[in-house]
Amino acid sequence: MIKGIIVTFDFDTETELVSNVQCNVDGVEKKKRTTKPKAKVEEEMAAEPLITREETKLVFNNRAVADMELAYEDRIIIKWEKSKDKKTMFPIIGTDIAFGEEGAGNKVTKTNTVGFKGKQNVVLQELGAVFTIDPYVTDKYPDGVWKLISTTNATSSKTLEDAIKVVEKVEADIITEKDEDMEINPLLFTLL
Repeated sequence: MIKGIIVTFDFDTETELVSNVQCNVDGVEKKKRTTKPKAKVEEEMAAEPLITREETKLVFNNRAVADMELAYEDRIIIKWEKSKDKKTMFPIIGTDIAFGEEGAGNKVTKTNTVGFKGKQNVVLQELGAVFTIDPYVTDKYPDGVWKLISTTNATSSKTLEDAIKVVEKVEADIITEKDEDMEINPLLFTLL
């Protein structure tokens, strides 16, 4: 079977857009809608690398991702190192490969975030909410590890031990002696 098909359209040579597409098949006209192709949005590179600590995650700006050479599904680990005077501790961040612990840590998402919950988040909260990074090169970590430096006015002079005491106090406030004597109705989730 042979069908007669006539296709007509308007073509703009400057923008290379096709519009007003019409298709006639055996005398029946079918119109096609055309859409403009999405323009590639180029995000402007941030001036400095920033990592923002939120309630359940870390958010990396594009400069931090570029400087740390992160990609989707890389794994991120945060550890603590003693300062030279051995009186305080500070956080360092890197990939599982940089720390030599392949498969450990949390994955980077497509939106450049990393899940970060629990005690580590509470301890890091004591230092601040927004951090910049600085290369941290030692014999133990020759490449790919960064020191987290707080940019907020948090009390960053606290020692790790002080921050851990804060975590223990939070946990102690949640679990009290009175809780052991109480029963919870499993259907209503109310105290009996």
